[in-house]
Amino acid sequence: MAAALRVLRTAVIAIAASLSLVGAAPSLASASTPLQFGAFTPSDPYGGNTNGTDALQAQIVRHVDIVNWYQNWGGGDWISSVQPQLLSAVAGSGRTPLLTWEPWAPGAGANQPRYALAKIVQGDFDAYIRSFADALHASGQIVYLRPMHEMNGNWYPWAGTVNGNTPARFVEAWRRMHDIFVQRGATNVRWVWSPNNVDVPGTAANKMEAYYPGAAYVDVLAVDGYNWGSTAPQNGGWQSFSQVFSGAYSRLTSLGSQPIWIAEVGSAPEGGDKAAWVRDMFAKAKTMGRLKAIVWFNENKERDWRAAPNATVAAAFRPDAGTTAAPGVGTTTRPMLRLHAARRTKAGRRATVRWTATRAATVKTWVTMLDGKRVRAVSASRTPVLRTRIARAGKHRWTVVGRDGAGHKVVSATKRFRAYRA
Repeated sequence: MAAALRVLRTAVIAIAASLSLVGAAPSLASASTPLQFGAFTPSDPYGGNTNGTDALQAQIVRHVDIVNWYQNWGGGDWISSVQPQLLSAVAGSGRTPLLTWEPWAPGAGANQPRYALAKIVQGDFDAYIRSFADALHASGQIVYLRPMHEMNGNWYPWAGTVNGNTPARFVEAWRRMHDIFVQRGATNVRWVWSPNNVDVPGTAANKMEAYYPGAAYVDVLAVDGYNWGSTAPQNGGWQSFSQVFSGAYSRLTSLGSQPIWIAEVGSAPEGGDKAAWVRDMFAKAKTMGRLKAIVWFNENKERDWRAAPNATVAAAFRPDAGTTAAPGVGTTTRPMLRLHAARRTKAGRRATVRWTATRAATVKTWVTMLDGKRVRAVSASRTPVLRTRIARAGKHRWTVVGRDGAGHKVVSATKRFRAYRA
């Protein structure tokens, strides 16, 4: 059965690759895609918006392309099931959803027999996995799914050296989950495999390579790593970006040809110059040809990992001239996009949004969305206007995304309005 599903997946992906997913979040798997920047910000998108991400973007003057958030399998439907409003909030802001999916009850430690990998392998969670796959499929959006990250550590119940697990059992569990998604037709989901940058414990049996389920099951090779600073010598102390990631990056390049992401990264302030560390991160990233995305962990948690704890660190995130920046600030080379629409309109009637752009010669297609759902795509050669009927009263959101000839996002903008009853 598994072998048949692998063949099915290959066929489905080949078909999907020939289709245009114009209204979905942009795929980041292309080898020609420039470096993307993302962030986990504690408030987003749990409130059904990206306000925290928007604020961070303004602080660091760098466009945030990817929004990462965490959902666990335990704790009730509000956190364990797919929340369509979260996906809509991220996609509606023109960003890519990165959903980290964790089979555990947070705070209960690494020894949680209920979430042992054997339970997944023997099918105890099949119904839950199917429901999750169905809900992501129904969203109609490209979603990057990161299940069971940092599996080569010893702090999560799915890790290979705790809770009665093994690396081989992890591979079985991953493949079972993946095959269920393929069986349910959820080919809009991209699978992100994300070990820790170092193996803990560092035994031959616990190497990250032992957890790799194979190229047919992984769309993105990722890694997590942190500069823990001088107050955490047990975690390596103060380390440069290269010390944290160069070894893991080399190992990932040997595993497959997929794009590589840094799915979690942060630097403590203790023991060195955090702003210089950030500048070095972006400089070194330019030399890593397979690296396609960096996702910052923007929280004051074990250490103050935040990207903007002060103006000096925030300024280190500013892009060089000609690279991606937050709309309206930073550089003079990024296309600027402004939406023009009434703040109020009557429900049941057609509403209109127009847009103007400067320096947008690379835009070939305008993708228009209402409340995160695609309405239509408009060629850049046509009049930039959209009219559509507003079915219900309440708050609504226009989003326009400009994409180049390869389908990559060049610029995006959002405008909110309210529809009132007659």
